Order: sequence, then structure tokens, then C-alpha cells
Amino acid sequence: MGLSVGIASAIVLIGWLAFAGTVSTAMFTSLNDALSMMESTSYDELKVGVQLKANITSVESRGINFTVSNTGSKEIFLRNETCLWNSVIISYNNTDWQTYLIEDYTVLSVNVTGTSASFDVASHPCIKPGEEASIEATLPSGAPDILETSIVTVVFASHYGVGAIGEIYVEQYGEFVFGGESGQSFSIFTDTIG
Repeated sequence: MGLSVGIASAIVLIGWLAFAGTVSTAMFTSLNDALSMMESTSYDELKVGVQLKANITSVESRGINFTVSNTGSKEIFLRNETCLWNSVIISYNNTDWQTYLIEDYTVLSVNVTGTSASFDVASHPCIKPGEEASIEATLPSGAPDILETSIVTVVFASHYGVGAIGEIYVEQYGEFVFGGESGQSFSIFTDTIG
């Protein structure tokens, strides 16, 4: 009886070692495959295909309308059923510089860039390459009004981490007009925010 207990224990031990080896090999193989997939599509390569341009179209005392054009090769998702995927940052001077993160902006329309052909915003929740979205951002309650003498900057930060900056000088300062004629807007592309 003493010999059979030792042999049975050895067989059980060998079985457990084989099982543990198989499980650990499967785990390491899966982890290695997952890391290989993550490295194959680098985040930096993804950002290269994302290019945005922002243009401020109107400024009011409590809000800003602007367009975001997708000039890259990746589509920009605007929202899903429950939330918006991107952020808008508004900064302006009203005696002091005020900066606000706007998460509840309104997408007014999505158009093919340079045309009047538009899509239904409810069924077209993205900006594909060659399209632009018209967006309205309203200041939060309690924020001071945007004055007629303000410099206004709008940043549209996409879910890819790529943003577009639009800046407008609402009125001429002294003898100088910044950014061209009074009220003219211009756009700057940036490849990263932060």
C-alpha cells in the first residue's frame, strides 16, 4: 500500500504540473498577441491621419458658432446615443482671461466642405474626410459676457487627441488690427493638445 500511494501522488503531481504549464503558456501567448496588436497600429500613426481646421463664424455675448473641417483621412465621431465624444474650450478676455471647457455643445449641421449639401445630424454622427460640422457652444451660466473688444479662441479637441484652434479678434485695438481685417477669422492646425 505504501508504494501505490507514492505512485498515485507522483501521477497527480505530474498532472497538476502539466495543467499549470498549459494554462501559463496560453496566458503568455495571449498577452504576447495582444501586445503585438497594440504595437501594430501605433497611436502616433493614428494621429497622422487626423487633421482638423476650425473657423469661428459668429460671436455673440453668450455663445460662439464655429465650423470644424476634417481635412485628414480619419473620420471624427461627434457623439453616440448618450454622450459627445469631443470637447470645446472657449477662452476670451473680459477684463481678465476667461477659459471654459464646454461639454454640452450643439452640432447644428454636417455639410460637405464648400457646398450646401448637408446630412441629417441625427443619422450622421461623424465628420468624414471632406466634411465640416457647424457647432454652437454656449457659455455656462455665471460666465461673464464676451465683449465687443474681446479676443476669442476656440479649441475643438477630438477624441483622438488632435485639435483645431480658431481665433478671432472681435474689434480693432488702437491702430493695429490683429489677424487681418476687423472681425476676420483664421485657423491654425495643431497635431496634439496637452
